[in-house]
Amino acid sequence: MNNTFFVEHEKQGKYIQLSNTKAFVFDKGEGVPIVFFHGVPASSFLYRKIINTIANNGVRGVSFDLLGMGLSDRPLDYDYSWTGLGNWSVEVIEKLKLKKFHVVLHDIGGPVGSEVISKMQDRILSVTILNTLLVSLPQFRKPFPMGFFPIPGVGELFIATTTPFLLQKLMHLRGIYRKEAFGIEVAKTYLQFLKGKDKARSFLKIMRSFEPTAAKENLYISSLKNLDVPKQLIWGMNDKGLTYEKYGVPIKKALEIEKITKTEGSHFLQEDFSEIIAAKLLELVQQA
Repeated sequence: MNNTFFVEHEKQGKYIQLSNTKAFVFDKGEGVPIVFFHGVPASSFLYRKIINTIANNGVRGVSFDLLGMGLSDRPLDYDYSWTGLGNWSVEVIEKLKLKKFHVVLHDIGGPVGSEVISKMQDRILSVTILNTLLVSLPQFRKPFPMGFFPIPGVGELFIATTTPFLLQKLMHLRGIYRKEAFGIEVAKTYLQFLKGKDKARSFLKIMRSFEPTAAKENLYISSLKNLDVPKQLIWGMNDKGLTYEKYGVPIKKALEIEKITKTEGSHFLQEDFSEIIAAKLLELVQQA
């Protein structure tokens, strides 16, 4: 049974038809948009607090569920690599007729969003980077519990046996700093968006199609460096998987970013530090 959070999020969004697939888009507010790229195991629901805040302050927020996740289609025969998801995201942006836009990158939304940036250099107005992986890609290893998903059989079993209670505890352990920000109803919603109608088969394909190569790292960093637009880094310092020292600092140095905001958040800092992220985004939009 769908819970209140799930039903309300779907009501506030819309479905758009692409060439061969359908995308779910959470689009709120007016004006030049900020496009938010989510990662795993999340969806546009991750950005609901931030988008509601910026929409109330005169800025448009757009986040679409990546193909294979959330309420977007889940074709089993699609290319779920970062390259494939990036190409699909370009199609979504074209369908939405977004001429100029700001970008927020998080988790594998960093690589996927950077694929978009590499193809739409002249449309990007600013870039905000949250806890993501853009550097040291050849050395990247999926942190606990993400490392279970790529293993055939083990990933399927992990998904099948994960309950809202277990997901909540895992998020409190590895993804959320302020436990009260991630209650059991939110955990139920995350799990429902994750499993979908295909029992997370497409999600597992995404987890088994990462491209952590030196070539991809060079593409992403060079594409971001080529942008003569404002850039900022907002990091959850209690992220045990994507630590600031290993991933944040090298991004800061490679892109020569001066605007740095450190929060007490863990990996999903959008859940417990949404106010700080929204405020920093509003500041950057005014400067861009």
